[in-house]
Amino acid sequence: MKYGTFKNIYCQTEEEKITAYNIRYQAYTHVGFNPTDTHGLFTDPHDEAPNNFTFLLKDNGKPIGTTRLSIVHRPFGWIDVPSRAGFEDEFLALEQEYDAIIEAGRLAVLPDLRGSTPTVIEALQCAPYSFMSKFGRTAIVCASGKRHLRYYQRNGMKSMCGFAPRPNAAIELTLMVKDCDFERHITQCGMKQSTIDNLIPTIPKEKLDNHRQIECLV
Repeated sequence: MKYGTFKNIYCQTEEEKITAYNIRYQAYTHVGFNPTDTHGLFTDPHDEAPNNFTFLLKDNGKPIGTTRLSIVHRPFGWIDVPSRAGFEDEFLALEQEYDAIIEAGRLAVLPDLRGSTPTVIEALQCAPYSFMSKFGRTAIVCASGKRHLRYYQRNGMKSMCGFAPRPNAAIELTLMVKDCDFERHITQCGMKQSTIDNLIPTIPKEKLDNHRQIECLV
């Protein structure tokens, strides 16, 4: 499995969203987490909020993975993201330093691709760079348990706090953070330009334009 056959897309249609939610469901149930939905979908109220963006990764057209980005950007009124309740002090500190904060979550890969999971995850981690020029200085954050700490550290992320119980979490978590620096990311992955073009999803202009108009009127 190689990056060259991958394409990241932003989910706009209901079919694309359902496909992403089903991949989540399969991945999460495979590791023992049991979503309450009985229709083979794993979703939550954040999915329909305007500051949340769900992505699908396809390999030669076949959906194989998904992630969701939740964005804090106060000029747009985007404040609430999934991890904020457990890391309020950390988010407030980041807002003093950054124009926007992108929380990466709901990362999921089809269970039958376990041998290729690292490659799929690396490709999905290109999704935040869709917003490189949208907000100014931007941070990427995620909540991590102890099991995945070294993985995120190898990807240039640093822990902002100690591990502790957090709301709606079964394990102790810390908040990891790094700058939204795509040049560093592609250097680590060693990707070609054609591959990069397929791995940075396109966000429809109108998705952000309405918020910019509101910002100018305030």
